[in-house]
Formats: sequence, structure tokens, C-alpha cells
Amino acid sequence: MDTLEDTLFRQLSYACSEAKQTFAQHLGMSQARWQLLMLLERQGEISHADLQQHLLLDGATITRLVKQFEAEGVLSRRLDPQNNRYTLVSLTPSGHAITAGIRATHSEFQTRLLDGITREEREAMLQALERLRTNIRLIQQEDLGHE
Repeated sequence: MDTLEDTLFRQLSYACSEAKQTFAQHLGMSQARWQLLMLLERQGEISHADLQQHLLLDGATITRLVKQFEAEGVLSRRLDPQNNRYTLVSLTPSGHAITAGIRATHSEFQTRLLDGITREEREAMLQALERLRTNIRLIQQEDLGHE
């Protein structure tokens, strides 16, 4: 028989995974693609290396996505004038139009996702998740101390 903690952990995992997959389906775009675009919108111009670090994707995947988006006219690339070993990536006007659509779709998705969950329940869930993330960071720090 599962403990409450086992069930909670499993449900949290499923909810996160299902929400990401469902949003990607709803949007009609893979998670890696929409996250890359939204990161560029927030950060402005950014290097391939920074994209890789922020999105936790390998270099080949970043290069493939960037080339696809560039071919679609969604973003542009240029050599970093400070160091021509790096390529900088930024959204084009078409890319900004797409991210505006992603934001609108995300807002509508969030509304539907949270339907029937009261403000009090949302606040309690937020507090619990903030504490959970604090605990995760503490575990990470402890693990680094044991290396």
C-alpha cells in the first residue's frame, strides 16, 4: 500500500508531465520549440551556449532548432562581435508575433487548467510548491557538499 507521500509524489510527477504534454499539443508545438522562443522573448539576444544552459538541451538539438526557426524566418543569427566563436540568436518580428500567440494560448490554457480550484487552494498549493523547491535546493546543496 502506498503512503500519502508516495501518492503525492507520483501525482505531482504525473500532473507536471501531463500539463507540459497537453500544453504542447494544445499549442501544436513541441515543448523545446516553444520554450526556446519564450526564452528568446524574455532574454532578447542570447548565445547558443546560453540557450543550451537555460533549456538543458544538448548543443546539437539547439543548433537544429535554431536552424529550423531561422529557415522559417522566426529568428536570426549573427556572430558575437565581442567573440566570433559565439553565435547570437534573436527573434525576428515574425518570432515576436508567434510568442505573443504563445502567451495568449498559455493564458487561456492556464485558465482552463485551474478551473474549479479556489483561490485559497491555489495559494496553499503555491506555498507547498515553494517549500518543496526550497527542500530540493537544500538537497542539491547537501549533495554538492558530499562530492
